[in-house]
Amino acid sequence: MRLAHVSDLHILDLNGVSWKRFASRRIFGGANLLAHRAREHRPEILEILVEDLLKEEPDHIVVTGDLSNLALESEFERVFQLLKLLGGYSRLSVVPGNHDYYTARAADTRRFEKYFHPFMFKGDFSDLDVDVYPYKKILGDMMLIGLNSATRTFPPLSYGTLSDRQLELLEEMLSSRERASYVTCLFMHHALHKRDYIKESTSGLLNRDRFLSMMDEHQVDLVLYGHDHTGQVWRREHKGRHTLYVCCGSSTRLTEDPATLARYRMITVDHGRIRKVDTRVFDPQSRRFMSE
Repeated sequence: MRLAHVSDLHILDLNGVSWKRFASRRIFGGANLLAHRAREHRPEILEILVEDLLKEEPDHIVVTGDLSNLALESEFERVFQLLKLLGGYSRLSVVPGNHDYYTARAADTRRFEKYFHPFMFKGDFSDLDVDVYPYKKILGDMMLIGLNSATRTFPPLSYGTLSDRQLELLEEMLSSRERASYVTCLFMHHALHKRDYIKESTSGLLNRDRFLSMMDEHQVDLVLYGHDHTGQVWRREHKGRHTLYVCCGSSTRLTEDPATLARYRMITVDHGRIRKVDTRVFDPQSRRFMSE
């Protein structure tokens, strides 16, 4: 099985958006956009990414949050229309990032889930549904579990947390007899590796240590996440077993720094083991993704 990992699209789309929508936290996001983000995260790169994924034909695609920039309907609609070209429930899974919960109203009305629920679970979605996360999919010999680390914050903070209820339900999933038959892959948005003091203080996962301990205890095979645009691949050992952690980096970013150029991961799982992690990086000259 080949699993593609995409993250941090940060797609901006202000089509039909009134200036009144910026009389909120978005005024801070708007300033950030004018400074650099709108120039760096390019919708056309997302279009090229979709083309590359169609060519590469992974068995499943996981998108670990920050699909939008300001949690606007126009942004969600634009990304949804592109992602659905890749397939539906059996081909794609998504979870939100902090930018997808950018305002209190976006979070409280479950705007992200209303747009992207066809990739998360079968059937209709109501904003009255409580236990949306974690959600589970069985694909071949893999069990995929999606978590929501996004939460409402005050600017300029962008930290995340996994609710007690999510962790309680996750504990039940990981303790089930069913799980023993599958390679287990969890995915979420916020960074799990240690970063510099400012990032740790303002944009970290508040209960990271608790989550990592749970991964150790249940010997989870693979954890995918985003948030940090540089990307990381690392292992954590516990009692002779390893959990592989993969941070994608941004999949739409156009910069002069090769370490932060748009990229996505391709993870190969075979006979119950993770065999390799490949990276496909955007080449500004040829305007296409290439193997690193």
